[in-house]
Amino acid sequence: RTRRVWLKLLRLSQVRSPSARPLTALAMAARHGARKRSAGALGGGSGVLPQDSKGREGKRGIRGTASSLGLRGSYTGYCPLASPETDGRPIGSNAAPLPDVERIPLAGLEPADFFERFVLARRPVILDVASSPDGPLAELLGLRGLAARWARPGCEGAAAMAEGPAAEAPVVAERRAAASVAFGQSDAGERCSTTLGAVCKELASGSELVYLTTQPLPEEDDGCPAALAAPHVLALLRGARRLRPKLLGNLALAQLNLWLGRSAEGSSSGLHHDFHDNLYVLLRGAKEFRLFSPRCVDLLAPAGADHGRPKLHSNGLLCYVPGIRDDGAPQAVVRHWLRAGRGDDCRGADSDDEDDEAMLESLLEEKSSGRRRQGGRSKRREVHPERSLPDSFCRASTLPNAARPLPEQLAGRHLTARLSEGDLLYLPASWFHEVISRGGGPGGHLALNFWMAPPHAKGSFEQPYEDSFWLEKFQVLHQAARASMEASHGAPRLRGRGASTGAVRRAQPRKKPRAEK
Repeated sequence: RTRRVWLKLLRLSQVRSPSARPLTALAMAARHGARKRSAGALGGGSGVLPQDSKGREGKRGIRGTASSLGLRGSYTGYCPLASPETDGRPIGSNAAPLPDVERIPLAGLEPADFFERFVLARRPVILDVASSPDGPLAELLGLRGLAARWARPGCEGAAAMAEGPAAEAPVVAERRAAASVAFGQSDAGERCSTTLGAVCKELASGSELVYLTTQPLPEEDDGCPAALAAPHVLALLRGARRLRPKLLGNLALAQLNLWLGRSAEGSSSGLHHDFHDNLYVLLRGAKEFRLFSPRCVDLLAPAGADHGRPKLHSNGLLCYVPGIRDDGAPQAVVRHWLRAGRGDDCRGADSDDEDDEAMLESLLEEKSSGRRRQGGRSKRREVHPERSLPDSFCRASTLPNAARPLPEQLAGRHLTARLSEGDLLYLPASWFHEVISRGGGPGGHLALNFWMAPPHAKGSFEQPYEDSFWLEKFQVLHQAARASMEASHGAPRLRGRGASTGAVRRAQPRKKPRAEK
């Protein structure tokens, strides 16, 4: 039955799947739930965001003021528009700009301190590795020397990537019709199959119309990813001593991705959010992240709110259908995993599983047919280009000449993270961000990022999740990646906590307060 639930999730993801961010297990879970809940699960609470300069209630974004207040009120993490740093200033177009994202040196930052100050607090931060002579990949992964030449700035890095051992690795790349079109919003089927070397050579020729982003990964029978990264990423990291940076402590990696493009004037990713925590490493070029906290969800109105059931967890994870934990795990799949771990007979599943399947069938039928219920009758949705956006994308933009500007309450009120070569950015799950990428030279702009399952709101450094569901899945993916890399001639043996061959100890689920049940 759990396999059928996952297959339904896969079918749902195929109906609406963003090209720049193919669905990993966590993204799939965050977008498409597996358990039926009442509409009251959004909870109550009041927010401080929707007031203009005169203290009036702001424009309604997601299905009315009462619902939006409850939605944003459930978030307990950091929000610069509701913190002492704003000195109580009203949130309006005439308010002073916010300061840039905090920047601190990576040297001396202990993993436990990083977790408490930023991960658990849901607070973005830029980590400066300027003091490291070998660059950020040496600090994070132990990747040095010739093995890291591809990550160097300028022509040297571009040539090493185009001619190195990863050059023949297959990739799918996104293309746009003109430099004025944003990447990341076309259908996955519109991407083209090529090789990493071919993409590098096209960028070196001056093209700004191709972009290498996340890749489709193989999947297990239950719908979970069967790989931690695409072949070209593993080939580039072949000399790494570890794949999970020590800084991340016990967080479970979900996916590693490479981002490669070229833009002299700056290209926009579009305003969107992800379903993972993100450690983003800029290797070439320059990038500007324009950020809004998840508390702004009702004002930014992502596309998924039009047809989904938006829920904002207290740790900031935003999803559009019920049945998802705050770490992104579908509750129905976790129940099956727990029963299997206890040796229970899964054939005796309770009635919740039937509810899961019925809810998923309903969602699948609704998305496949494009119909919705209005006034007791079913009407087909009008075809509109904006409605083809992935669920996590917004129609508004921070760009000055955008077709749809930001709501007045948020105009000019984004946090800014300006990254230069070698900088790291930690970005918690579901923080809205529009990325302006610049890199007009032969090397273009290049980044490597680590996606992690977001921690439980009451997690700790030692046990960031309420059980070991994601950690066990990471262990399997890590061992498969290590086997692939060690099969290459002369590859070093991966070491570190993330490379242990021992089984992950199954943690006992935390007892939840009665109000959360």
